[in-house]
Amino acid sequence: MAKGLAIPMRANPRGGFATVDGEDNDQKIIHTALGDDDNENAFQQDIGLGGFMIFNVMDPGVRARIYQRLEQIFGRFQAQSRYKMLRSTIEWTEDSVEQELTLQFRYVNLETDEEVEFRKTFSAG
Repeated sequence: MAKGLAIPMRANPRGGFATVDGEDNDQKIIHTALGDDDNENAFQQDIGLGGFMIFNVMDPGVRARIYQRLEQIFGRFQAQSRYKMLRSTIEWTEDSVEQELTLQFRYVNLETDEEVEFRKTFSAG
């Protein structure tokens, strides 16, 4: 089973880097792929959505761009035999008062053959 560094980075009880594995690592990977892509690492650009949604998450074009990114990253994940998105489970919830857009869907972890729920809320800046 895959294991990775915990985000946000922190120390474990022995003074090393904290790690996550299993479903926690899977969720971290998907959240990172749908993040704002704010980083200064010249070798890890374009690993997220970008900051476009900060200005107007209620814009209908934002859903389309998020969905396009989902298709792109889950295409890669499926080619790597990691995860398969269940497209029929995608749900969007808007909160115009709080300026939040929530994405929820299920995916299959191809290593364990388990169905897992994913949820992420995008907020305006």
